[in-house]
Amino acid sequence: MTDTQRGILRCPLCGEPLFRTEGGYTCPARHTFDRARQGYTNLLLRPAGQHGDNREMILARREFLESGAYAPLADAIVAAAERLAPGAGTFLDAGCGEGYYGEAVLAALPGAVGYGIDISREALKVAGRRETVKNGRFSLFVAGVYEMPFADRSFDLVLNVFAPLAAAEYRRVLRPGGVLLMAIPDRRHLFEMKEILYDSPRENEVADFALDGLTFLGAEPVKHRFTLTGQAQIDALFSMTPYYYRTPETGRRRLAALDTLTVTAEFLLLAYRAPEFVPGS
Repeated sequence: MTDTQRGILRCPLCGEPLFRTEGGYTCPARHTFDRARQGYTNLLLRPAGQHGDNREMILARREFLESGAYAPLADAIVAAAERLAPGAGTFLDAGCGEGYYGEAVLAALPGAVGYGIDISREALKVAGRRETVKNGRFSLFVAGVYEMPFADRSFDLVLNVFAPLAAAEYRRVLRPGGVLLMAIPDRRHLFEMKEILYDSPRENEVADFALDGLTFLGAEPVKHRFTLTGQAQIDALFSMTPYYYRTPETGRRRLAALDTLTVTAEFLLLAYRAPEFVPGS
């Protein structure tokens, strides 16, 4: 079934349905969006330039993730998707990055067709190399999570891994009974790294789990320790964190002096379900 038959994609300029063409997408008003040779389509209505992580950071993240360091989180996401949305036909990875988690979900849900959005074109250039993109199961779009180019009630399953919380948009695009899975850092996630970076490190704040209009199904902790060897691995992890942008030079130097680093990854995997009945439907 094509994107047009599903009625999922919407033109970011006029809101009309987007029809797939040989080279990209177009709408009835003839707004046209070309598909890049790397496999993504840019639907982000912003001036040209760098948005999101740069190429070096994306490549470092891909190498880090492919090493298996965060595999326990990917396994937990897959298990939750299989348990809560086994018959999902449509799947959205909101803030998909280079596609690591989205491809894992699609491998576990063979009947699902996936869509991935991210504001970083560099991330999607890397994601475009994945087999699920090449075989047409995973369509990639440059777009933000706060104004997603999708019709209401389009997805059976939405995934958010460390992406901004756009709760209203996630509710809007979820079908009745659809599931939202959201991974967030727990209070002491990578605390050993924070102890090196900061003189007085603080635990992460974990907000109330409630989201208006969605039923909270539970929070699953995912915790494991791993050791990074060499500055390349250490810097790859560091560049994936918010600390990369707000660490003082003294902390950066302390981290750069290390040959190995053992850290504890602590995540919370939150699950929500959209109501089966939507008033006015």
